[in-house]
Amino acid sequence: RIELKGGEAEDRTRLERFLKIVPGGGRKPVYSSKLIHLKISHYHALSNKKIKGIVHTFPNVIHLDFEGSTDCIGKTLKLIAKSYPNLEYFDISTLHRGFKIEKDIGLSAIVNSCHKLKCLNISGHTEFSEVSICNVICSCPRLQQLDLSYCEITDITIEEIARSCPNLKYLNLRGCYIVGYPTYIISKEAIDQLISLNPNIHIENFEETLTPSDLIGAVRNHLIQNNDASRQTLGRGLQSLLDLSMRDDLQWYSDPGLARTRFHQAFRQTNSDMFMTVDSGADNPIITINRDSPRSDFNRILADRIEWLNSTDLTNPEQ
Repeated sequence: RIELKGGEAEDRTRLERFLKIVPGGGRKPVYSSKLIHLKISHYHALSNKKIKGIVHTFPNVIHLDFEGSTDCIGKTLKLIAKSYPNLEYFDISTLHRGFKIEKDIGLSAIVNSCHKLKCLNISGHTEFSEVSICNVICSCPRLQQLDLSYCEITDITIEEIARSCPNLKYLNLRGCYIVGYPTYIISKEAIDQLISLNPNIHIENFEETLTPSDLIGAVRNHLIQNNDASRQTLGRGLQSLLDLSMRDDLQWYSDPGLARTRFHQAFRQTNSDMFMTVDSGADNPIITINRDSPRSDFNRILADRIEWLNSTDLTNPEQ
């Protein structure tokens, strides 16, 4: 069992020493056949070449964790899947990494090879299609933990989980929706159906999504009522929008040409002069509530109280 963290100075030294013994060929270390648990987290210098060396040096790994260390997809992920058919734990979660155009090749390899998976974390991989994610779920009926944070999925994926994963105990759905775009919304009905079929499952970070119009109404209610209930409703809606912004940032970072592109959307409340904008171009995403023109006393008050809310203020949305 080897666990190394690139973010800590002492572990980083051990990690770099460890990677030096991973050959591109030649003699393997004496313990190579005995290593079954390998974790290398938050080490951004982990190249595809080193991953290939690890695969060839340690043939019996069943627990492989590259959390925050690599953007290994495509051919490299295909090599891992083919080399480790007995893999039970696999974490390739990522944040703000550059993705290659192969996209679903690696997930297809998991479908074909890794049928013993019990834990899978593909958090942050917005480039994986829902079809490929569903194929993995269908081919891995032993799954007990599944992290799909910030993946682009819908009720179709939830229904596939309900059909194919009777042993699933943990599901993370943080950021798995796009506010105002029903194509990507996960419905409460689908979640309820999953829980009814698997009452032992723990679903993390799923909140019923407020539409932009509902969120504008929540801001109005909070400014009028200013109580705990209105504050909690507003906080949930803001968190949904900020999760959306984070996921879109993942997509912008995937293309160097878009790295400085601003994500900007405007939403309008039906039969109202109220509108809301979401701008993730700043270091922290900004949500603005405003109105077209002050036609009533309340709108004049709101015009004087434009709410600038960002991710650092979510713990205290009454400010």
